[in-house]
Amino acid sequence: MMRYLVTFRYYPGDPLQEIREADLRGIAEQWGLQISFAEVRGYIKEGSEATLDKDLEAITQSVITIEGDEEHALRGGLREIITKYRSPRTCYALWGSNPAGQEIAAEIIEEQDGWW
Repeated sequence: MMRYLVTFRYYPGDPLQEIREADLRGIAEQWGLQISFAEVRGYIKEGSEATLDKDLEAITQSVITIEGDEEHALRGGLREIITKYRSPRTCYALWGSNPAGQEIAAEIIEEQDGWW
């Protein structure tokens, strides 16, 4: 059985609205997915974030991780997340996804948001 893993990394200003765990729980329940959410706070120095020479995982971001066994469910959940928040905006947006999940996410991003 295929296990899909997609990680969406949103940087400040990327999502259209505040990401809410309650919304993600609803999407997870509807599609039979496991969805987790984490807020990462980077190192702020003198009013701005120091990102030079920092690991990707240490920079301020909101991370949504989506996992599931069924492609149809994954596609449905990704569409809902992108419709609500839009797709993440950088080339590192899918860092941490597995190859199968990344391939589907790239398709859905292109279909829904058209920038990939």
